[in-house]
Amino acid sequence: MGEKVSIILTSYNKPDYLQKAIESVIQQTHDLWELFIMDDHSNAETTAVIHKYLHDRRIQYHNSFVHPADRLKTARYATLINSALPFADGDYISYLTDDTVYHPERLSRMMQEFSHKPEAQAVYSKQKVVHVNERGEEISHFYRNANAVLDQAAFQVDHCSVMHRRSLLNLIHHKFGGYWDDDMKHWNHGDAIFWARLNNFTPFLPINEVLDTTYKTPDSFQNAYRFLPADLIDGSFVKGSDQNVYFFDQGVRHPVGEKWGFLYLNRTVAVPDPYLFQYRIGKILNIPNYILVKEADHPAIFYIEAGKKRRIVDQYAFQFYQFQRKDIVTIGKEEMETLPEGPPITWKRSELIKNPPGRRLFFIEREPFLFLNGVFHPISEQVTRKFFLHQKPISASFRNIQQFPIGKPFYPVYDEIIKKLNIATE
Repeated sequence: MGEKVSIILTSYNKPDYLQKAIESVIQQTHDLWELFIMDDHSNAETTAVIHKYLHDRRIQYHNSFVHPADRLKTARYATLINSALPFADGDYISYLTDDTVYHPERLSRMMQEFSHKPEAQAVYSKQKVVHVNERGEEISHFYRNANAVLDQAAFQVDHCSVMHRRSLLNLIHHKFGGYWDDDMKHWNHGDAIFWARLNNFTPFLPINEVLDTTYKTPDSFQNAYRFLPADLIDGSFVKGSDQNVYFFDQGVRHPVGEKWGFLYLNRTVAVPDPYLFQYRIGKILNIPNYILVKEADHPAIFYIEAGKKRRIVDQYAFQFYQFQRKDIVTIGKEEMETLPEGPPITWKRSELIKNPPGRRLFFIEREPFLFLNGVFHPISEQVTRKFFLHQKPISASFRNIQQFPIGKPFYPVYDEIIKKLNIATE
């Protein structure tokens, strides 16, 4: 009869790609499989795609019917996988997402590897990663190689490139009290945590052949969190899946009215809902912080910070802090008068930089820093690009800023995760 593979496919609102994923399973040269389609209460279009395939008895469909308020309580894909695993009766377990396709020989080739190497408990393959635009056209691609035995597979192997023996599940459940860890803190790296659990019992053996292709769209989960720091940056325009734009300030996301559309157009950071919704919603801001303003018939230029207007005293200060006249927004006299006065922005050729404006980039001892709320934060170039911090950095030295503390860095979240988990990546 042969050995059976249980495939768990997690799905949410990607009907076109989901159809390709399902078709790729049906077209496998190894046909002894079962497919669990674990859908997280998708839209009607996605559900319609799923129902087209339910005549195949090898395919089981489960709709989570999750309430929107509960989406942020767990790492959803991990929760869905955990729901399927107790019912999987295959000899082997494999995983699939709705933006990935298996190559036709994927199951056969992995089964062959298990057959030739009876000691093998988990295998992984080479993967093609394709970046596409909004129209589904390829922009670029690269390959994740599989040329080494991995005792630490976390953060190195993709969700969809693994197959393992079902017998490992009992060992994992006994040791950890469950299968995949669906704690919300693992929302962007749940597979890495599960690979670490698997590595307690077995290494991952490589198959350096491309056996799956994954597609990264502008809205893909991976692109959404790429280069995100652990915390949002004050003064950023951000949005989640509902496309509502918020202005992030002091740990609060403030809804932004269409009045300021010209400001956030083409400079809004798309972030995953779990990342965004950890911050509470505040009131609508009349005037966002960290912008330049002036009255129509008055030469004085102000920088808005902490809800106050800070006058830029002269052209020297304006130029030193890398302000640009094209960024000045004209507001009415009444709006201006509602803003309380803040400390003026000055600059003199002296040893110390005094009371600089917030959300300005500095270049100190050959390293970039972001000044926010009286603190200098180290920041990576990837994060500056992600958050549209296009300002030319202000040259300074640690002697110039000695009165200010150095705070938490803004580095890509994966760097922070790896440090916290103490998981080697090489």
